Amino acid sequence: MQQPAAVRKEAATPPVQYQVTKAAPLRATASASGRKLATVKQGTYLSTRSTKSGWVQATVGGKTGWFPLANTKRLSQHRHEALRKTSLRKSPGKGAVVVVVARGKELVSTGRTSGKHTQLYIAGKTGWARTADTRRAIMAKYQTSSATPMYSAARSTKQLAKIPADYTLGTRTNARSNSRVQVEYEGRTGWIKSSAAAKVAGNVRLGKLSWKDSAAKNIAKWCKGVPITVGPNRPNEAEASGWIGNMKERISLDTNGFHGKMIDPNHPLALSIQYHECAHILQYRAYKYDFTRMDKAMDKAYGKPRTAAGTEHMADCMAVAMGARIKGSEYDPRSGYTTTWYSGYGGACKPKHLDAARKLVAGKRL
Repeated sequence: MQQPAAVRKEAATPPVQYQVTKAAPLRATASASGRKLATVKQGTYLSTRSTKSGWVQATVGGKTGWFPLANTKRLSQHRHEALRKTSLRKSPGKGAVVVVVARGKELVSTGRTSGKHTQLYIAGKTGWARTADTRRAIMAKYQTSSATPMYSAARSTKQLAKIPADYTLGTRTNARSNSRVQVEYEGRTGWIKSSAAAKVAGNVRLGKLSWKDSAAKNIAKWCKGVPITVGPNRPNEAEASGWIGNMKERISLDTNGFHGKMIDPNHPLALSIQYHECAHILQYRAYKYDFTRMDKAMDKAYGKPRTAAGTEHMADCMAVAMGARIKGSEYDPRSGYTTTWYSGYGGACKPKHLDAARKLVAGKRL
């Protein structure tokens, strides 16, 4: 019977590189009393995957032994990406080609450099490439919570750009200083306040969130996972349909704003509408989709309003309890006019209404 072919696995990262800072013997065992195999000169590079009790295992001049870790410095390794089709060679700028790497492929630097060349590792193969042919890969991503300035340096007040809210930024260094983190935005490198952005998963797409994704993020605390449909001239509404045990929830949101423009999803008016519709979903859930019973409870809690159902007024108050503003103004620099806007059904949210709203937001019936 034919035997299955052996599978060779290559480590994702290269061996750790150390550089000798002070000459010392290479010994047969990880001990100062171990038999001397050779003398390792200052500046020698040691490649290893094994250390033990202050010793690093390495092969020097064909002899494998142990060298004191205190006499070395560890080289930093970073993920890189190829900017173009790149050849890794045995020596810096010359020698046989070890492997050809496609544009966009990820490699790992060993930590060694020589002039304009960097030593890189990929799929078990190590070689040298021009430093200009690769760059550090994005090692972390941050998403802004609000519009935030990007500064030219960690302690500078000079602003390079204003980054909008819900924008995902990459960092190739993750450098931090003065409560700031270094990031990239539209091809420029700068610094933003650490408090202005939260770290997100590596698979989050760089750039501005879509209108729908921003809205989903805004209501995720209460309505995470509820499908959202957005667009101009859409109705602002929340819906639950189906049958008990299999109810399908949905939220629809209008993207129209002031003066014929799309409204920013983080504008206070847009937020108040998002919270209001999410509040309806919370009402439905609290009363287990018994809409008749829910409406009666909302009318009773709000005081049977004449202009709109208590369900709508309570959704307004719930939105306020969730942090919404239901009144504001918008200035149009082109016309010079200021537009005052109102959100909701025009009722008052008195203390007793807000107390009831908080209970509903917490999932409790009134």
